[in-house]
Amino acid sequence: MAMQIKKSALAPSPKAKPQKDRDYLSFIHRLPCVVTGIFGVEAAHISFANRAFCHYGRAKGTKAADRWTLPLISAEHTRQHQVGEEAYWRSKGIDPHALAVTLYGLWTELGDDAEQFCIERIQQRRSSR
Repeated sequence: MAMQIKKSALAPSPKAKPQKDRDYLSFIHRLPCVVTGIFGVEAAHISFANRAFCHYGRAKGTKAADRWTLPLISAEHTRQHQVGEEAYWRSKGIDPHALAVTLYGLWTELGDDAEQFCIERIQQRRSSR
């Protein structure tokens, strides 16, 4: 007999607080912008949900967990907020959830040694456009 998972088991807990990680944000600040390749970035949080990546968005008045960030230069970060997140990322041809999971996964596995791998991944994605 196949086991069934109740939908409520997949929903985020309303009491869950977004995980903050200063070390990871510091790491993100050392990477180039995922759009321009320029260094000197801000950590842009991805706020919209994508259930395929188990990202359920953010609660009202809070930011998403720090694992859901990508490096953007200030001008692109501002543009992202002006245009709207989903439309912005779509216009850039970037799946922000997939890229955030990749960068966070590398950092989780390699720590600060992941910096060069993440830079290469960002450059690789930019050159394939």
